[in-house]
Amino acid sequence: MIDHAAKHLEPALTPQILLKSANLIKEIVWDNIKEFGDKHPTQNSTEQEKEISAPNVQKLSSDLRPLMFWMSNATELLNFFQVKVENMEKEWEFEAPGDPVLTADMDTCSEALAQLDDVIMHTFQQCVYHLTKTLYSLLPALLDTNPFSNEEKEKEKDGARGAEGEEKKEGEEEVDDESVLPPKVAGLVEVYRCSLMLSREACLSPPLTSQTFGYLFFFTNTSLLNTLLERDGLFSWSRAVQIRTNLDLVLDWLQGAGLGDIASEFMKKLSVTVNFLCIPKTRLIQSSWASLKEEHDLLSPAQLHHLLTHYKLGPTRAPPASWAPPPSTDLSGDIFESFLDHPPLILPNETPRLDLSQPIPSAELQKEVTRLRTYLWGLDQDELPANQRTRL
Repeated sequence: MIDHAAKHLEPALTPQILLKSANLIKEIVWDNIKEFGDKHPTQNSTEQEKEISAPNVQKLSSDLRPLMFWMSNATELLNFFQVKVENMEKEWEFEAPGDPVLTADMDTCSEALAQLDDVIMHTFQQCVYHLTKTLYSLLPALLDTNPFSNEEKEKEKDGARGAEGEEKKEGEEEVDDESVLPPKVAGLVEVYRCSLMLSREACLSPPLTSQTFGYLFFFTNTSLLNTLLERDGLFSWSRAVQIRTNLDLVLDWLQGAGLGDIASEFMKKLSVTVNFLCIPKTRLIQSSWASLKEEHDLLSPAQLHHLLTHYKLGPTRAPPASWAPPPSTDLSGDIFESFLDHPPLILPNETPRLDLSQPIPSAELQKEVTRLRTYLWGLDQDELPANQRTRL
């Protein structure tokens, strides 16, 4: 519709068409964000303390669907607008430089692009905020669950089976195999699964999908690593092996879902820390600070020193002298990771995926276009005198 208007109306009207379209979209999205916020307040401590089940995660995913769709659609429109503006710039290249009318038109186009940028930024922020808020309540299970215990699996198997639901959406079976996971760890994976299905249903662009999961995995890494460093009761080989097994189960599932590379990149430091704690005690006590620092270079000196000084060697056993860092080592750094170091959102700059010169590829999109065309045609008919209408 925007393309049609730009081609058939006065060229001077195109910047205003782009801006008006962007403003209308932003207004709709702001209403969607407000509606979502009414259902999911950002400040709700009682909800955060409540145990989150698979149906809760699926309900959140369902409520996030409009925001994810608008993120996807705004991205496609942004790419389309950018191509349109670039074409206008080429057409105006040989016009009088400094023409105030052309300058104003370019400012209008820039404002339209900025409005769509704003829509993408806010929908992205809302989606990752509420998904990470849910993750926060589920992540401790990865540290506390014993994956070798059949008792817990048997105890929760029936409940977990019932929570899967009776119906599966089309394509859901591709990312739905959570049967090998301990039930509480499966609850964590359910957030990733629902997020992946949501991004697929919304046809979110690959760059934005990668950045969405990059943020989720950054949060997973930072939250789990900080909790692990805070709880020195977990600094033993036996507990570390359980954590490593749970982490491997999650990473294997993510690999099967096509998210393995992103997960490995953003959860590298957590993995290195758990690997350190998995070193057999007999080998660890024979290791030196220099060798341990070299093998676990991602750990800061302060983090490595914290792990070594609080490692559970036994009630009467002191840390070996070889674990002491050189006197010149700076141990003043914070042992905790900062949530402020999250990856920045980089807005995609791609060719629009929908080629308007080609037939519509999707039957569902064709249906929506036909419905819109019928609606617009009806508006035109209503403006005609009754004796000139082609429908009664």
